[in-house]
Amino acid sequence: MKRIDLITKAIDIVPDVLPHLGTRARYLYAKSKPTEYKTVEYMTRQVEGLVNGVYSGNIGGSFIDVMANLISGQMTQAYRQAYEDAGYTGELLPDYLTTSLEALILNQYNFVDQFYRDIIDARIDGTPMAPLLSRAQMWGGQWETAYREAERLILMENGGNLEWVKGATEKGCSTCANLDGIIMSAKEWEMLGVHPRGYPNNKLECEGGGPANNCDCSLVPTDKRRSPNAYGRVEDIIAGR
Repeated sequence: MKRIDLITKAIDIVPDVLPHLGTRARYLYAKSKPTEYKTVEYMTRQVEGLVNGVYSGNIGGSFIDVMANLISGQMTQAYRQAYEDAGYTGELLPDYLTTSLEALILNQYNFVDQFYRDIIDARIDGTPMAPLLSRAQMWGGQWETAYREAERLILMENGGNLEWVKGATEKGCSTCANLDGIIMSAKEWEMLGVHPRGYPNNKLECEGGGPANNCDCSLVPTDKRRSPNAYGRVEDIIAGR
């Protein structure tokens, strides 16, 4: 049996070992399953497995380290994928992306301890695991959050427009609803400091945020023309006018 087959079989049986593997082993596994390794669904399944492990008592305090490694690995993968999709195949991430990536990872780390405590409390109290698994899905969504953020930064660096696309969440806010469909340059969005999803942002009614909230909006690259008076409209929206 080839080495990659052994690695793949071992990870399929015990998926929690993936964050602990060396770079070469993780690369081989990613190469064998490129679509699965680089998706929201993959990260969601990994977090769900960790939740199940803690809730059942099979995983203890190592959850925090495993979760941290998972976040670091998957956020990095998302940034690299966005950079490759922009045409920079095989190139190292530039400084402006690595700086942003490090900040994003550290922000995600802030939620890990409380997530672990909540799982332990649920196990002790005998409360259902379903809400915890829903939060695992939100964690999984952070892969796309990271991808979109890298995409936005690449466009800002190289020029291009972004369109605000309202998410499918049922708990969307009025600010996001009013921003839906507005198109302006990546630099203009940055100048106004308006970002969806993964960054706590008091300019949005939902406050943007990370795994603890429900913002599901995105800034999506587009070839469409800039919206008329876009900058002024966004200023009015975030000011509540």
